[in-house]
Amino acid sequence: VEYRINSLEKQKVIFEYYTVIDFTKLGYSQYKLYFKFQNTSLEDETKITNYWIKNNSTVWVAQIRSRWDLAVSILAKSNFEFGKILSNFMDIYSKFILEKDVLLTEYSPIYAREYLTGAKPTEFIYGQPTEIYELDKVDNTILRILSTNARISITELAEKTKFTRDIINYRLKKLVNDKIIVQYRCLLNLQNIGINHYKLILRTKNFNEEKELKVYIAQHKKATQFLKLIGSWDLEIEFETENEDELYQILTDIRKKFSNIIRDFDILRIT
Repeated sequence: VEYRINSLEKQKVIFEYYTVIDFTKLGYSQYKLYFKFQNTSLEDETKITNYWIKNNSTVWVAQIRSRWDLAVSILAKSNFEFGKILSNFMDIYSKFILEKDVLLTEYSPIYAREYLTGAKPTEFIYGQPTEIYELDKVDNTILRILSTNARISITELAEKTKFTRDIINYRLKKLVNDKIIVQYRCLLNLQNIGINHYKLILRTKNFNEEKELKVYIAQHKKATQFLKLIGSWDLEIEFETENEDELYQILTDIRKKFSNIIRDFDILRIT
């Protein structure tokens, strides 16, 4: 296994190991932003993307091909906090923004890549109501490092944090037992293995039957995430497919099975 992992790293298929943290238990909500640019050069677009990459509230940024140009996911503890984050950005870059859309994530199951692992379908759901977990300085320090380096050893973690191995071991076990740390995952360069990443966003017309669609998605080998949203769109579903034709076959099947649910849809290609 170690040999294969090292080989995938050398091929730049795996380029980061990260820790999945249940941010809902820490009092955060996830906000999604979609931006359509205007009057931008490639340099301007790079500056905008880098702004969000460097922002401490950002958890995901991607350039996309569709009616939108950039997607950003942000964590904030309140609408006021999110508003300040967005306002700070717009104060600098509003002249380049033709249109924006804001969505709030109500809840979201994340699925294992069954098409790669061959494992049974598993999921982790974030966004569900829960008691707020209070982190102290030690927890925060450990989680900050693990968020972008899930394979770091206890020894390295002790050297970086200046905490003892016993303290780190105890805190890690507690964070796992309390389900703050829920998974360890790797960030893949999908293009290097011939896989494309898409988002299918939906407006629905029958909320009571959305559960049937969710069950269908949970069992689909190429689905990696299902997001229930609050805003101009109701659902967002992520697929990883070998090509666009495969995605459209999936979409056709969904539209046939759930025509009574789907009111409108759009496809976003993550680049």
